Amino acid sequence: MAFIETRFPDDISYGAIGGPGFKTSIVEVKSGAEQSNSEWEDDRGEWDVAHGVRTAAQMATLIAFFRAMKGRATGFRFKDWTDYSAASGAGIFRTLTATTFQMVKRYTTAGNNHDRDITKPVSGTLSITGGVGVSVDYATGIVTVSSGTPTAWTGEFDVPARFDTDQMRTSIISYNLYSWGQIPVVEIRV
Repeated sequence: MAFIETRFPDDISYGAIGGPGFKTSIVEVKSGAEQSNSEWEDDRGEWDVAHGVRTAAQMATLIAFFRAMKGRATGFRFKDWTDYSAASGAGIFRTLTATTFQMVKRYTTAGNNHDRDITKPVSGTLSITGGVGVSVDYATGIVTVSSGTPTAWTGEFDVPARFDTDQMRTSIISYNLYSWGQIPVVEIRV
C-alpha cells in the first residue's frame, strides 16, 4: 500500500468518533463456560470523522484529500485526539539491534501492560532520554544511536491510517452546509 507522510486535516479529525478495537472470538461450551480467542495481538483504531465537516472550506479540503489519497488506496497520518502523546513513563523502547530501537507506548493498568509500537512520531515534539548521537526516523519510529541506550521518550505521534471507503457520498443540505454521511478511517500497519 502506498503511504504519504501527510496528516489528515486536524480541524476535521478533532472529535472523531471511534478508537481502538480488537478482534476476539468467543466460544461457549455446553456448561456455559466461555473460551476467548484473541485473533489480533494488537488493537486497530477505527474512526468516523463525518461530524468534523462544518463549512464549505472544510468540505473542499476533505474532497481534495480524499481524491489525493484515491479513497482506500493510499495511507496517511491521522491524529487520534484521544491518544496522541506519551507522557513520562509511557514512552519506552524495544531493542532492534545494538544501535536501533523501536519507539513504544506502554499502557499499564492493574499490573498489566500493553505495548504499542509508535511508527509515526511527530517531528519537533520529542524528548529522548539516554543514548549518544540520537537520530529519529519520523516515518518508522526507529531511533538510532551512535552509543548507549535510549531509556525513555515523551512527545506526540500520529497513527498510520487510510480511508475505509472508495466512494464519496456528499450532499448539499442547504446553502454552504454539506454532509457526507459516514467518513470511515481505519488504522493500518506500515
